[in-house]
Amino acid sequence: MSELDAKRLIFDHSLSRDRVGRIGVELEWLVLPVDDPARRAGPEELAELDRLVAKPLPHGGLVSWEPGGQLELSGPPCASLQGCVDSAALDLAVLRDRAQGAGVRLLGAGLDRRPPEFSVPLPRYQALRRYYAGMGGAGDVLLCNTASVQVNVEAGDGSDGWRGRSRRWLIANALGPLLMAVFANSPVLEADGPYVSTALSGRQLLRLRTDRFRTGPLPYGGDPRAVWTRYALDTQVVAIRRPGPGPVVWEQAPTGLTLRRWLRGAGPRAVHADDVLLHLKSLVAPVRACGHLELRMLDAQSGDDWLVPVAVVAALMDDESTSDAVAALIGRGVAAPTRQDWLDAARYGLAAPGLGELARTVVRLALAGTRRLGVSPEVSSAVERFAESHTLRGLSPAQSRLPHQPAVA
Repeated sequence: MSELDAKRLIFDHSLSRDRVGRIGVELEWLVLPVDDPARRAGPEELAELDRLVAKPLPHGGLVSWEPGGQLELSGPPCASLQGCVDSAALDLAVLRDRAQGAGVRLLGAGLDRRPPEFSVPLPRYQALRRYYAGMGGAGDVLLCNTASVQVNVEAGDGSDGWRGRSRRWLIANALGPLLMAVFANSPVLEADGPYVSTALSGRQLLRLRTDRFRTGPLPYGGDPRAVWTRYALDTQVVAIRRPGPGPVVWEQAPTGLTLRRWLRGAGPRAVHADDVLLHLKSLVAPVRACGHLELRMLDAQSGDDWLVPVAVVAALMDDESTSDAVAALIGRGVAAPTRQDWLDAARYGLAAPGLGELARTVVRLALAGTRRLGVSPEVSSAVERFAESHTLRGLSPAQSRLPHQPAVA
């Protein structure tokens, strides 16, 4: 491919679905043996769990594995928030039963306290491990010991207002640190010289410390497709797939090789369309453009609280009144988040400068928005309980887990 061809491919692929309304969720879970939660599940336990979870789920959810044996449930896109919550909840109930049958349980937390250990030796994961190994000691923990809630929403169209891709990109990115702080659920002790302090989203700190450019944040001025295209071209390539038949082999990319430099001849071979698409899958900005929008800044939540970030994001994106009100808030002075804003939100949660009162306002708006989206009383009650227990008191879920967290950062 030429650089111009790659630009067109990335631009067209980034926010390609001109619609709104559908929503999906991907839930990652830490896997703990029932008999001893301090150890990692052994090969036999994981093999039995893999056998059980390979059976189809009743509502179409798909199960996959993360590098450290984290289990991921990916629900199908649904036409409504209620449909998304219902289908994910029913598939999750089956998945939990199957996990119990394998002698393990699923824990909703953003960061695993056990030493990292690779349990899923897929070639792509090994390539990621080699890439992150050159950026300090956090790579294995990031890959093997983190879990998230990922909410997927439609990208929108070219119109103004709540349906437009520019508005939806704006809200997702401008409120990203706030959403991360509201749902921070991976507390760690962070050492800074002689001082030790608590960070509430250790998962997000790990992400921000590995590859500064790959993890964003991204600006939101101008056409978001052009913003994403520049970001994708200027991000380093994780690995290069060896061409030819046979098993997939990933080779380490030359140090500092961005996709743009590769397209200009700096790589070991020419770039093909598949190379560009594989590169796009390796990008881990807090908001990822892949036809739709993936919101990736949310820690995994305890129990069934995963449905709260799904409902809040749905209201911000897909309820017209909530979107209008939040856009007006942003327009009245919510500055574009800097990298430091993301770091502060990860460390201090809703105590970070400017987040506490804004979060209370946004969550109240979102609660009203979920009701307008026609959710059941159970979903509204879950959002309200979470808000009253945490957000309206200026607290993140991590703060209920503080007495037991280890020093890992």
